[in-house]
Amino acid sequence: MEAETGQKTRMSQKAVFRVGVVLVCALVVFGIIRQLSVPKSFGQYGYYRGDNVQEWVSMDQTFASGNQVCAQCHAQEVQEAAQAEHSQLDCQSCHGPMQDHVKQPNQVHPRVAGNVDLCGACHRVMVGRSKDNIRTVQVGSHSGGLDCIRCHDPHQPYAKIGGGR
Repeated sequence: MEAETGQKTRMSQKAVFRVGVVLVCALVVFGIIRQLSVPKSFGQYGYYRGDNVQEWVSMDQTFASGNQVCAQCHAQEVQEAAQAEHSQLDCQSCHGPMQDHVKQPNQVHPRVAGNVDLCGACHRVMVGRSKDNIRTVQVGSHSGGLDCIRCHDPHQPYAKIGGGR
């Protein structure tokens, strides 16, 4: 009986040893794969690739550098917008990237849909969206299917039909 118990103990020790060897091998393989797959610049400036900064710097710029660039040619519109409800927005929030327009103003013209998809991105009623900071509407029933710019001037949304808040 003692021999049988000793043999079972040796067998269970061998099994535990084998499991331990497999776990150690798995950890070594994981470490090697991780070392090979993590970029060398990872962690250089925090928990991301340091090379990413240079990649972004080398990308072509599509957005003009803020409303001051727009104001060089569109001073009146920028001034009106600065006094209106959308004063916190950059022109390109609605007009899209305009660097090409700045470079070639006679060839590239901004187009704004002015429809419920564009305006609804901010003004559509959504569960959890605060109504204190941004006025929201039930888009379907509010517009009756019309584009928002049929009734609202995007630079002064309350200046047209209705007028008040």
